[in-house]
Amino acid sequence: MNERPRYLNTSLAKALRVCELFNGERPELSLSEIARAMGSRPGSIYPIVHTLLEFGYLERDPDTKRFRLGLKFLAIASHILSSLDIREKAKPVLKSLARDLSVNAHLAVLYEGGVLYLDREEAAPSVVLPSVIGRRVPAHCTALGKVLLAYNPEETARVIGGGELPKLTPHTISDPEALKAELAKVRERGYALDDEEFHEGNFCVAAPVRNYRGTVVAAISVSLAKSRLEHEPQEKFVRAVLAGAETVSRAMGYDGG
Repeated sequence: MNERPRYLNTSLAKALRVCELFNGERPELSLSEIARAMGSRPGSIYPIVHTLLEFGYLERDPDTKRFRLGLKFLAIASHILSSLDIREKAKPVLKSLARDLSVNAHLAVLYEGGVLYLDREEAAPSVVLPSVIGRRVPAHCTALGKVLLAYNPEETARVIGGGELPKLTPHTISDPEALKAELAKVRERGYALDDEEFHEGNFCVAAPVRNYRGTVVAAISVSLAKSRLEHEPQEKFVRAVLAGAETVSRAMGYDGG
């Protein structure tokens, strides 16, 4: 017997689906927009929205009356991030990469076929929490994503299963077979590149982070302006990222075997 439908709390499931409606493209929604997306009437969805509002999971703009995710999510996320051992292990490496290379350095994992950023260190750190943390972006067009997909055939099959991939720039690999060939190169050389595939004018290098079993559990990367490669060798950044990934991996118990 499949127990999932039997024990599924439908009200809670609806509340979670409401929260998932908010994203980078739709940071704010009206009650009618929420109801429409849920396939419900505003009157029937309001108790759920009101409850989320009361517990701080949603906030409402007093002027526009539109809803957005509440700070409760940020508080919960901070608890999760602080408990992630890999984030603590990677933090000094990211700081060193950002400082020594004057780049932005990132730590990410694969989540539901996309790249989920866990941490970021900037060349010139802002006092504002970088908005990239907790953000999910496509995997096929980022150096981080290519590294993570290269060592995860199940997720690769999921990503390419829908056929042609979306092009974010003219340089994005959109053909599934071309992506598979690219991932084979990543496994062969041990790192991945994003040459203006996610953002034009931007260049990234990423390498895998392994745990004590040798399993790739995360990736680190550096991003910089493509124009810097006119007077700085690409190999400089590749070597630094590979060394940084090895340092984090060994901190996670990987012995290189």
